[in-house]
Amino acid sequence: MLRISQVKTRDTDRRSIEHALMKKLGLKNGDLKHWKIYRRSVDARHHDVTFSWIIDADIRGENRYLTRKDVRQTPQAPAPFVPKGVIPLTVPPVVAGFGPAGMFAALDLAEHGYRPIVLERGRKIEDRRKDADHFWKTGELDPESNVQFGEGGAGAFSDGKLTTRSRDPLVDEMLEKLHAHGADADILVDAYPHIGTDAFESIIRSIRNRILELGGQIRFESRLEQVKIEDDRLQAIEVNGQWEPCQALILALGHSASDTLRRLHDNGVAMESKPFQVGVRIEHPQTFINEAMLHDFSQDPRLIPARYTLTAMSDNGKGIYTFCMCPGGYVIASSAQPGQLVVNGMSYADRAGKNANSALLVQVNEEDYGPALFAGLEYQEAIERKAFELSRDYRAPVQKAADYLTGTVSNTLSTAPTYEPGTIMADLNGLFSDKVNHALHQGLEDFERKVPGFLEGTMTGVETRASSALRIPRDRDTRMADDGIYPAGEGSGYAGGIMTSAIDGIKSARALMDRYAPAAQIQAGSGPFLTDSDN
Repeated sequence: MLRISQVKTRDTDRRSIEHALMKKLGLKNGDLKHWKIYRRSVDARHHDVTFSWIIDADIRGENRYLTRKDVRQTPQAPAPFVPKGVIPLTVPPVVAGFGPAGMFAALDLAEHGYRPIVLERGRKIEDRRKDADHFWKTGELDPESNVQFGEGGAGAFSDGKLTTRSRDPLVDEMLEKLHAHGADADILVDAYPHIGTDAFESIIRSIRNRILELGGQIRFESRLEQVKIEDDRLQAIEVNGQWEPCQALILALGHSASDTLRRLHDNGVAMESKPFQVGVRIEHPQTFINEAMLHDFSQDPRLIPARYTLTAMSDNGKGIYTFCMCPGGYVIASSAQPGQLVVNGMSYADRAGKNANSALLVQVNEEDYGPALFAGLEYQEAIERKAFELSRDYRAPVQKAADYLTGTVSNTLSTAPTYEPGTIMADLNGLFSDKVNHALHQGLEDFERKVPGFLEGTMTGVETRASSALRIPRDRDTRMADDGIYPAGEGSGYAGGIMTSAIDGIKSARALMDRYAPAAQIQAGSGPFLTDSDN
């Protein structure tokens, strides 16, 4: 089987693709036995539209084509994972956090007979959506059930992007798992796959039910509070004030569980600060983005809604870039702690919202906040408190990008904000340091040169949770911090997005299974924790 890239067509029907493939390789009738699409993408540059395909094909006499440009052997699918652990578990492994890392770690453990216990401080996705919607409409925050905490993690309220630069074989396995639990088949071939926040709910419920069917347990409104480590080995965990024995724990807390991270550090779990990003969300009408990116094809239904990615470097050495761009999306209230204002972006599956939005971020490091362990976290939280103090009721500060450059509070906005529970006009320069403002100013000026009209966008503050300010160091081979503790995902400092978090969670689960063997006597519903059905 050969993998052929850069197969170009103007249409998407199979006959056109097959014709382009045969022409590219000079194939004759009978040479092409079978083919399938591996990836598809679209190029709308140069005032033209071209579809580009990567094809896996079974071709007669394939070896003679291997010297051709864009042709290589199709990689073999990796062998199914088989646990090699020999240390017997006397209690089930525990997964703390049920976002992408924890969810897929727990699913992988369950599928291999380990019957994990999942601890999630928030609520089920059905209840969580009601809590988030209530917050957006009223400004009344539930600190335990919101955009950051609850089943599905922060990724459940996002555009649902599944893109990653990783070439890890687990990428394809992840996409197959998502498809098996209800995601559209398009994610298997799209170069920029996405699910949408509304479509995620049924997928999350399907994964939850599969874990339960396989004997796993899921405890909602159950917060990991402390761990007990003796002789560098995990002995027990405290959940909702109750201590229970624990041999193996996957820490998949998410990047906003700062209270838990501080308690774990007090318990002896080593941590280190790491660089992260701060900034805003910027919104434009989706029609403007379509015209700016697609030009003559701004009405082509195959291409809209259009996306963009922009990067720049300031003269003070800071990188500025757009991140998690949400076509046809919404800026949403994403606070998790009282008195702190955080925003994020979200799209539904149809991406039919009137505006496009993207994070507009600046890199920050110890030069900005100091070398102390929690200095970055405190810096992050201080910006969020400043943003909250402007309204004291979770209305978000907004400003036209052009006015931000001059330090002028906007009188009017060219782009109506989508943020609920409301906005107030403010000068966003007051939220950031001079260094960060300088970098954002230069980034915006660069983006205006690249996309004329960009400065008419509305900036909404603040976006501070694009990644964690802390990392829990782990051994490269065993993936453990202390013996029995497996840090994973965004909150532990090892991922940035749904796919990378989920893959990191699976790898930690498999490291656990290569060390520990499931105890035969562990039965579904037994042990110190109740099953979800008993709640």
